[in-house]
Amino acid sequence: MKKLLTLFLGVFITISGMSQNYFETFVRSDDGIIREGRHVVETTDHGYIISFNAKEKLNNEMLAKLSPEGEVVKQLVFQIDGKNLKYFGLYRHPENENEILAIATLDESNTMDDYIQKEIAFIRFDENLNIISQTVHDFGDDYVHLSADGILHRLRLLLDNEGTVTMVAHCQKTTGYCNLFARFTADGELLAQTEFDLTSSGVGRLINCSANMRSDRSFGMILYESDNGGDHYYEVDSAFNLTRIGKLAQLTLRETVDTTYRYALEGFVENLNDSVAMITSTGRFIKHLGGKSGYFHYLTSLDDSLNVLNTDIWDIATDVNGSNSYQSKRFPARDIAISITDDAIFHCGVMGINDHSHNSSVSSIAPSTITLSKFDKELNLQWRRYYGGDHFYDVDVVQATEDGGCIMTGVYNEDINVYDLLSYVLKVDGNGYDAIGENVESIAKPYFCYPNPAKDIVYIEFSPDVDCQSVEIYTLDGRMVETCHGASLQNNAIDISNLNSGVYIMKIRMADGKEFTERIIKE
Repeated sequence: MKKLLTLFLGVFITISGMSQNYFETFVRSDDGIIREGRHVVETTDHGYIISFNAKEKLNNEMLAKLSPEGEVVKQLVFQIDGKNLKYFGLYRHPENENEILAIATLDESNTMDDYIQKEIAFIRFDENLNIISQTVHDFGDDYVHLSADGILHRLRLLLDNEGTVTMVAHCQKTTGYCNLFARFTADGELLAQTEFDLTSSGVGRLINCSANMRSDRSFGMILYESDNGGDHYYEVDSAFNLTRIGKLAQLTLRETVDTTYRYALEGFVENLNDSVAMITSTGRFIKHLGGKSGYFHYLTSLDDSLNVLNTDIWDIATDVNGSNSYQSKRFPARDIAISITDDAIFHCGVMGINDHSHNSSVSSIAPSTITLSKFDKELNLQWRRYYGGDHFYDVDVVQATEDGGCIMTGVYNEDINVYDLLSYVLKVDGNGYDAIGENVESIAKPYFCYPNPAKDIVYIEFSPDVDCQSVEIYTLDGRMVETCHGASLQNNAIDISNLNSGVYIMKIRMADGKEFTERIIKE
């Protein structure tokens, strides 16, 4: 793991005197407030503007400018009319690509008892985070919170090709709750507003809506309806009319001889094209033999009637060798788990976390591993990379970048025995690696070893774009005690039952010459 260089500057890589645009960066806010990376927009010079979410609700949020090499150039924390900002969207301004459009709610909050969030601000910046203009819209005193239910039921924003911004929110009002739809110009002028009263219409709580629109300006959204037994997928047209397409809870993604893989609650939706939607979430599988249940990552394409077209399922949680290890716990990225380009789909999740809260104490953090997958549009897996494993990571957003790679934002904690969260940004290239060149080791691994510690068997799952040549296991003093060639790996399993308990070094060599090292523990 690369070292934390300064209090707020992340690591950026210099190879043979030339900076590379792939990096892992840790950011500590100048004011000492704990924040985590969230929304990101690429600037015209291929740097990045990133919003940093405050962990504590009453704290203000931050913007930062990163250079193309990952150096933090500027941090910006400010108020509007004495009110804190909570960022929900960052975009290149639709009328001027050299400007940044940030959209945030304004929070009037001295204590949790008088926390009010009923205004939304549209702020224009230049690419150095100098404020050009700001416009505030007040929805009125009937509204209390524009984002009523925390992490999952957050305000969502969509920027369409015509340069207008659509807001979808699950709101608390003085007399109940509603789902609120509003459309604005990029400069904050209100064009349309509609709401659905949850107490009378039966429409459920907002779980998620797509981050982009179809060509007819419709979009998809997921609502949780307790009276109807789970979450449902809705289509919303340009006039904010809702059409319920079908129920997602218990939607069968795949069936094998002894296992049924089903859709689970709290999912994410994105538009693949004008007729196909993408769904992703932490899933649930049920084994018919013995009634065993577990969790996995998945990505599924659905047609307009919710028929499953393609599914990829991976990282299935199993109780390997009786070990209830942290790797069995997995979640997609918290805010935007999918990023879709003209020819690829990136999907990001995390293994090793109980949930996305990680608040206040070491009991909420554990070693975790970021999982990044790249698919083509038919959900054929191109590659899969794993990052971390020794420290705590959580990921909020994955976003494709103009060079064919992607950038991920979230939070990081180096020592799981000391609660000290830093904001986290990871930029990788089109092959999923964060560093290229001689004598520079990428933190990305094209395989995943589990369980660790292990009793008898260590399993290795390889990405489809690599060819394993050999696996060797050494004692700490350098004595080789086990070896096998890639072709001889049966079910990607290595038998270590004859080894004494202790710590060993596993060396994995690929046919292309790359070599990776793993530290494994034999129980």
